[in-house]
Amino acid sequence: MIQIYEIPKDKVQGIKKIIEAPDQAAGELNVEIEKEEGKGKLEKAKAWKVNEFRKQDCKIKDAKSLGIKSENSYLYINASEDFFKNNEKTIIDAGAKKLSDQETEKIKTAIEEQENSTSSGVGFVFS
Repeated sequence: MIQIYEIPKDKVQGIKKIIEAPDQAAGELNVEIEKEEGKGKLEKAKAWKVNEFRKQDCKIKDAKSLGIKSENSYLYINASEDFFKNNEKTIIDAGAKKLSDQETEKIKTAIEEQENSTSSGVGFVFS
């Protein structure tokens, strides 16, 4: 499932921080693991909070690079329906605006055309 969001110019950095944030330790589990193999040192296993955005196909594209006269950017996400149910609120709260189906198709086509022309250009260089 592909969703596209419009991002105002002043919100792009905040959205980038969200989608590029590293996974974080979120506490300890009640399990001990060997810290260094063969050395007998034990430590508590860590529970991790995984940034789901990093596991998806996410791209931020400047509107002008897509031939659109706007100062805004677009966030393209290709992910499962469950991903959007669980994570969409985060980027909406950070300032992204979900596009209508018609707008999504227009921007999706522009992004895919740009990527196809880029990849065929790179293929030409190596042929």
